[in-house]
Amino acid sequence: MRPRRCVAGNADDGQARRLDLLALAPKPRHAAGILRTTSLLLAVAFSIAGCHTAEANVDAAPYTLVYLKTGPTKGLSKERQQEVFAGHFANMERLAQQGHLVLAGPFGTRKTDASLRGIFVLATGDEAKARALAETDPGVVAGVFVLEYHALATAAALPKWVAAEMARDAALKATGKTPKPGEFGRGFVLLIGEDGASVRRELTGQKGVLLLASYDEKGAFAVLDAVDCGAATTKFGAVLPKVGAHRLEDWFASRGLEQLPLMK
Repeated sequence: MRPRRCVAGNADDGQARRLDLLALAPKPRHAAGILRTTSLLLAVAFSIAGCHTAEANVDAAPYTLVYLKTGPTKGLSKERQQEVFAGHFANMERLAQQGHLVLAGPFGTRKTDASLRGIFVLATGDEAKARALAETDPGVVAGVFVLEYHALATAAALPKWVAAEMARDAALKATGKTPKPGEFGRGFVLLIGEDGASVRRELTGQKGVLLLASYDEKGAFAVLDAVDCGAATTKFGAVLPKVGAHRLEDWFASRGLEQLPLMK
């Protein structure tokens, strides 16, 4: 599967990677330093995701998946890094509050492309609109990220899930508490398959498949309830050989994503 389009932006590898509530940023390479992070805010309730399954793409809504990749800018000063990423975080929150950004999170240690930094899922199937939204990110403007766009379609209740995340966060803030970065985050695994029909056939109804979507013209995209690629290989070992050519990526997001299959 080829990327639909790549747009220039930038990144400083010396910056410690983290996701600060609605934020993607570089993460330390050593395992002990990896910050388990949140992707949009918190879910209303937590439960064991292994009991939940994603539905097939019936009445799927169009979205745009955006890969954030390391850009050309290097050697930013500490002050400039802080400025860029503070703006990056604020912009993500703004997009979520406006209903444009419905999912986000950084890649983890095991990934098939070293330049992968994180993802946005935007609530539009119009690439021109998605570009206009994603390119407002100060990290893109500063050249910290480059962006790559892919068509996505899913029946998952992402807008409802985001609303629950934001409501949960607002309720927490109303008590005077502010979540610490990564406090409610955990690892998940992204599966991107070349044969969408095979992926949907094998993963629809499987426990632990939290999100299932079509990806570009013929592929499929899924979020698996596994803390890393090794755990996913073990948990879904009987199914993965049947989905055809695919790749797995370590990814971090809000623990509340466990609730997505329960939302209609």
